[in-house]
Amino acid sequence: MPITLDNVLRALAESAQAVMDRQITEPGPNRGGVVRPDWGIAEPTGTYGLVAVCGMLYVARAMRPDAAPTRPVDDDLLFRMALAMGYLRSIQRPSGLIDLRDCNYDSSPDAGFAVQSLCPLIELGRPLRGRSATWDGVLAEVETFVRRLTIGMLDGGFHTPNHRWVIAAALAYAGRLFSDIPVGPVIDAYVAEGYDANADGAYIERSAGVYDAICDRSLLHLSRFRDDRSALEAAYANLVLNLHMLNADGTIETGASRRQDLGTKPIPGSLALPYLMADLARADDRFVAAADLIWTRGRGDAAGLAAHLLQHGEPRPVPSAFPFDFARAFPTIGIWRSRRAAMSATAFAHSARLFTLTYGRAEIASIKISQSYFGTGRFIGDDLKETPTGCALRSEGRSEVHRPGYDLPLGRPVAPDRWFETRPERDWRPLPRCVSELVIEEAPDGFDLLYRTLDGIAGVTAQIALDFAPGGVWETDDTCVMPVAGQTLFLKRGRGRMRYGHDVIEIGPGADSHRMWAMRDAETAPGHARILITFETPVEHRLSIRCRREP
Repeated sequence: MPITLDNVLRALAESAQAVMDRQITEPGPNRGGVVRPDWGIAEPTGTYGLVAVCGMLYVARAMRPDAAPTRPVDDDLLFRMALAMGYLRSIQRPSGLIDLRDCNYDSSPDAGFAVQSLCPLIELGRPLRGRSATWDGVLAEVETFVRRLTIGMLDGGFHTPNHRWVIAAALAYAGRLFSDIPVGPVIDAYVAEGYDANADGAYIERSAGVYDAICDRSLLHLSRFRDDRSALEAAYANLVLNLHMLNADGTIETGASRRQDLGTKPIPGSLALPYLMADLARADDRFVAAADLIWTRGRGDAAGLAAHLLQHGEPRPVPSAFPFDFARAFPTIGIWRSRRAAMSATAFAHSARLFTLTYGRAEIASIKISQSYFGTGRFIGDDLKETPTGCALRSEGRSEVHRPGYDLPLGRPVAPDRWFETRPERDWRPLPRCVSELVIEEAPDGFDLLYRTLDGIAGVTAQIALDFAPGGVWETDDTCVMPVAGQTLFLKRGRGRMRYGHDVIEIGPGADSHRMWAMRDAETAPGHARILITFETPVEHRLSIRCRREP
């Protein structure tokens, strides 16, 4: 389902009906509020979301009656918006701000999200004044609500990095609509901190699944309303980075995230709009293709996309031009990415999760390497270097708090409550650190991974753990099993295959030096099916991973 106005408005109508179904219409203190299902309470975010979705559908029908679905009917939309505005009026704090009811109270950042959501409705809805008395009344309520939110944000503050851009952009947008509010000095104070996209294009929070889209949209608003070239450059750099994080199925790699999307595999629906916004400022076929892929797979932010298409028209036809075939390192964030058609792979520095691979439905969610060695044996890449055929990770065994060796006695009384304080005073008998290397090389239809120990002592137990997404069928030459999440299997020798329908990932050879099902100090994988290959040091093992599609 490509991004067209017809398709987006159909999705918008479905969203309007879905959110109306969660609205409280019975008399009571929360009348008009929208209930968040996982909380079981009415709350502001879903409620102003109803106003944005229903209002944009109403505006779209007025502007493009040939494209907009006829249901829900206009009278229902306006009635539900009026109810919602009554609820929002009742819960708006004296400061003008609102709450995010699981963490942020009297919240300027959440006011910023609301303002960004509702300003397009005001911008497109003002020319429709006089269409009906009900519309005029609802629009006036929305304007009053947004005006109070904006004034509250002037000295409201923030508490995460992305909030700065949410607030600054919301003030810039509202400042265009309410020119009497003195937003300029506050925006200047936020912008003076400098945009936080690093050399790879990553923001501080590195959140491809959630907060990148929020930052990109906000910086693109600042670019539009303040002619801020630096904001455009930062958003453009991040959007290019995320082109390289997208998988063929529209999901995105989140292994570098510092927020709640870490290790998830979402379709980043909210990125579609920033890609189209950025393409307006600097035409890039890859951005249009990425937006179309994300929208087709995830259909997110229908209200924002509808506003964009009503203002700027539909995106031009482009080839699928965002990077489908590349291998590239992003050294500042410590990531190496490879995309070859349906196959996506990622290597990570500074993480126990060293390598991931997706091929169609088949997925290795993580490869982890560990030694049972004084709590220092987890392989965590201290650096990542790009090579002509892939990348190399080196672990110095310094990423944990312990040190390999044994403390010696002090020869004097040690008070029990000061035992830990005295550790730096002790002499100790050191043992070598477990230094090791993982070299990742691209190969036809897959990868070769060479794991070798470079220092340490002999006879230490070690393992490679391959954590597969649940739902596959594990096959070797003489067995076949459907592993469940949390199950551990050993590949003792030869090769094994995890099959997800027609998509297959084959690994090998195995190794069988010990049978430790949950080796000490190794991370567990309760949500995945784990295949273990086991060793005693020293180790030099070349692991082949191949992907294919079978009938």
